[in-house]
Amino acid sequence: MKELQNNWSLFKVASMFKDPSHLPQYFQRKGIYYGYIILAVGTLGVVMSIPGQTMGVSVYTEYLIEALGMSRSQLSFAYLLGTISSSFLLPYAGRVLDKLGPRFMAVLATTCLGLSLLYISFTPIVSEAFVSLTGLDKSTLSFIIIFFGFLGVRHFGQGQLTMCSRTMMGQWFEKKRGTMLGISGLFVAFGFGLAPLTLTQLIKAMSWQNSLYLLTSLCFSVGVVAYLFFRKSPESCGLKIDGGFSDPNSDEEKEEALRLSTQDFTAAQAKRTFTFWVYNLAMVGQATFVTAVTFHMSFIGKLNGMSSEKAYSIFLYIAIISTLADLVGGYLSDRIPLKYLLATMQGGLTLALIGITYYHSNIGMMITALGFGISGGLFAQLSGSAWPKLFGRTHLGSIAGMSMSWLVMGSSLGPYMLSLGGETVEGVNTVLYLFALFPLLVAVASFFANPPKKGV
Repeated sequence: MKELQNNWSLFKVASMFKDPSHLPQYFQRKGIYYGYIILAVGTLGVVMSIPGQTMGVSVYTEYLIEALGMSRSQLSFAYLLGTISSSFLLPYAGRVLDKLGPRFMAVLATTCLGLSLLYISFTPIVSEAFVSLTGLDKSTLSFIIIFFGFLGVRHFGQGQLTMCSRTMMGQWFEKKRGTMLGISGLFVAFGFGLAPLTLTQLIKAMSWQNSLYLLTSLCFSVGVVAYLFFRKSPESCGLKIDGGFSDPNSDEEKEEALRLSTQDFTAAQAKRTFTFWVYNLAMVGQATFVTAVTFHMSFIGKLNGMSSEKAYSIFLYIAIISTLADLVGGYLSDRIPLKYLLATMQGGLTLALIGITYYHSNIGMMITALGFGISGGLFAQLSGSAWPKLFGRTHLGSIAGMSMSWLVMGSSLGPYMLSLGGETVEGVNTVLYLFALFPLLVAVASFFANPPKKGV
């Protein structure tokens, strides 16, 4: 009898995960809104994208250059092509996200991200094998081989996993969306800020290849978490947004369904609005310039007479400031027009790019940390809250995918554009001053980026 009861309990647990609506409804019956679970696992998903973010990849660049026999420019160009190629795939990924949901997409992304990291760890062996077989130039073969590794980590890490995690969190909250995303951003900011130093220490402790094996296992583990806990939306689980069980026959929910079908924007409609492009270009600028600086941080430190460890230490201060900016931004986003936060974000980015030109001084490092902290915190907030608030939740995956495509493409060009400054402080600073003009112009445009209305 006891064995039968145990089997029945296991059956109930298994069925709870098999049917996507069972687990959220179980928590709701216990008085716990499942959106808070979504917030936790969605945050974990964004943090797990770190190996595909530039801050994660940049830590491995010196080791890859040495192991693959490539020049810095060759590796940077392979990274550029891999990231650009990833950007072309993201609009399709966004449409799949709308159809199949974040559960499927996150499992796919974490699995493929893990396999891509595993592939990169074997690239020196693969390169040597092809050199022996073909007799071709090692650097040329290494370029082709590492390109596919960069394509994988950029598409499935920076692209898919980030997009589906943030989009999912935006689906589960409305009244306190900004505040909830601010709480998520607190942990994301610390994760991103600590990542370069943590990965650097990990590599020193266990070698760069062994560290990739560890990251691969973590990706697979998060994939299991995604399968168990990721869910598309409260409505798909028989719940109301912000809490409570749904009743499709109630007048209130019929009116809400009608509002969603008539007022929410499709991706095609969104991209015809001025507001979309102002917000999108702001996101692209943040990704482009932060990626450029992060990718070349060791080099920037060297130009300014400091070690890589000291150059990267700024990310800890950026993380602290970013956390505060995200929390304050989340509180304000529920109370004031988002365009003011967007303008502040662009002001912070402008300040940071100017601050780097004085990176040799303590005041320069402080200005850089302050600027990137403010812009990074508000970027994390707005990238999750802006699209659902401005264009609705019905086609959120497609809109986010379209925006993410531009963002990833911009991030691919950033390192290359900064490398045009050459090997001197003066050349790099000239490029940074030119960079700073972009967010300054977008900041001005932000004041005219009002919430769009259909048919207007």
